Amino acid sequence: MISDPVCIRVKGQWACFTRPEFHVERVSYPVITPSAARGILESILMKPIEKPQSDKRDDKSGFIWRILRIGIVEKGTPFSILRNELKTSKIAFSGKASQPVNVSDTEESHTQRHSLILKDVEYLIEAAIEVPEEYIRNNSVISVVKYRKIFERRVKSGRCFHRPYLGCREYPCEFEWVENAEPTKISESFGQVFKDFNYVPMWDLWRTGDQRPSNWENAKIGRKSFLAEVKDGWINIAKIEAMNGKRKVVELC
Repeated sequence: MISDPVCIRVKGQWACFTRPEFHVERVSYPVITPSAARGILESILMKPIEKPQSDKRDDKSGFIWRILRIGIVEKGTPFSILRNELKTSKIAFSGKASQPVNVSDTEESHTQRHSLILKDVEYLIEAAIEVPEEYIRNNSVISVVKYRKIFERRVKSGRCFHRPYLGCREYPCEFEWVENAEPTKISESFGQVFKDFNYVPMWDLWRTGDQRPSNWENAKIGRKSFLAEVKDGWINIAKIEAMNGKRKVVELC
């Protein structure tokens, strides 16, 4: 079951959508990723179908955000900054106990790192709420409409679960409800951009009714990317199609 599309405008002074191929220095993609766009929507309203609590694994009520397209109002300007950051401890990633870090000792605990971020960005995010067919209840239509109305009220009143941000928590953004908004009429290619994670292997390993697994080695979370082509200001990611009297989201990339 798919809701009618919703559209919000987000903007901020700074943004950083980190490219995974750069390990130490943070280098941003030239445009917001669908994963970051989904995170903004989830910060306003989220009810995941798969619950991370063992005692709630049987509760499949909830919905999924499906990003349809992203509009570029202000592309932003690449901006380089140099910051002091805490050093990453190799012991911390090994799972072994480590000594507390003395943050007052700047020479030992801090290091300078470059970040290539974006300055002054503004986007339109168009998305839909989906309740998968296998989790449809008798009141599925009512639920989809209810979730959409709740989201609309929260956006118009400026409420959110936590402050939305543009890629990194230190770069918060403003958001507002828009209708019939149009982006800047540009057409260009941003190359391969990260799309989203694939959590299906993790949930397949941890099935309903089972205890939380202690070994997650077989749950390989995949990464999906796509070619970000901007046409008339929009990056088309998916669309809603009617099939046999039902609407479904069809991926375009």
